[in-house]
Amino acid sequence: MSIRISVAIMHHPSRSHRLPRLVRACAPLRPRVVSDPDPTGPPSPLRTAKRAWAAVPDDATHHLVLQDDAAPTAGFAGYLADALARRPRHAVALYSNWNSPQNSYLVRRAAAAGSPWAPLAPAEWVPTQGLVLPAAQARELAAFLAPIPDAIRDDDEMVALFCQERGIPVVATVPHLVDHADELTIAGHPGSFHATVWAGGRHLPPEHWSPAEEIEAELTRRAAAREPRDFVVELIDSRCVLRFLRPGSGEPIEHPFGWYWREWSILAGIDAGEIEDAFAEAGTPAPLVPSTSAEVWAAGYILGADVSRLGRRAWDPFSAELLRDAIGSWIDCGLSTADRLLLDAASRSALVDLGVAAVERGLAATLPERIYA
Repeated sequence: MSIRISVAIMHHPSRSHRLPRLVRACAPLRPRVVSDPDPTGPPSPLRTAKRAWAAVPDDATHHLVLQDDAAPTAGFAGYLADALARRPRHAVALYSNWNSPQNSYLVRRAAAAGSPWAPLAPAEWVPTQGLVLPAAQARELAAFLAPIPDAIRDDDEMVALFCQERGIPVVATVPHLVDHADELTIAGHPGSFHATVWAGGRHLPPEHWSPAEEIEAELTRRAAAREPRDFVVELIDSRCVLRFLRPGSGEPIEHPFGWYWREWSILAGIDAGEIEDAFAEAGTPAPLVPSTSAEVWAAGYILGADVSRLGRRAWDPFSAELLRDAIGSWIDCGLSTADRLLLDAASRSALVDLGVAAVERGLAATLPERIYA
């Protein structure tokens, strides 16, 4: 299949300074800039997204919509074409936010499994910082969005609804080909936003995008969250917590409540005592705070133990780099402000080393087999 990619950039005039660099980063693709039709009105990414998804030329096979605070990796256009050649019928997200409730863990889990693709959670919003759809489905999405009031504001939730209704699988590239610039969001969401696993200018050969099918099948099953004990791991304010997904419970996806790992890891089939014993053996590197290190260790160990169900795999050097980045972004977004300010480059690196070692120990764990109906 010959891939012909069209690009639309959702643009707000307050970010005009970003456009030249973003357009250059897309070369040789030639983006069309789609401006907010009411830039002085109430903030609404949806208002501009409607027009960006409708801007599909007749000869395109795939349509990419970028937000104007996106930061593509070097070599972006070529890597995008290589990736789409492997997943031409999917919705392909080029970004996930480093602390999203479910998708960030699914991306870290894929990275730990050595997969170039992370199937995303149907229950969570679709990351729209950079999203590609087959051209026909992009046009259908534009028609789907058109009658929705602009006051709904968030395009990512409406895109998720569209993909659910149409049965379109959504996957994220691992690593992400797009990062988020350090700017306030138009929608006014608080906090800092960055990629979970960022390509960061690395060379990505075409064969990188060829996954192990059996691993991707299991990652897809897990993303669907069909089992009451399916979970994700979060690092929030220097605490490792589990979020049991409990399908059908009706819990809001963004609720802030987690289940502390020491009390609840056993429900995931992982003994908290084994986690603590392994941490005691590993020890805390001298410059690090033991309590913070223990929480990072727990998060990494549970991630590794969770991935161990896929079978023990040796990481090639590139996969090891991506895992290290996945742990690094977890630390950067998951520590409290006070703990983060204690880290210099050396101590952050030591904490990342500890997290990676925890994943390796977790991978060696023997867990009860999970049975999927």
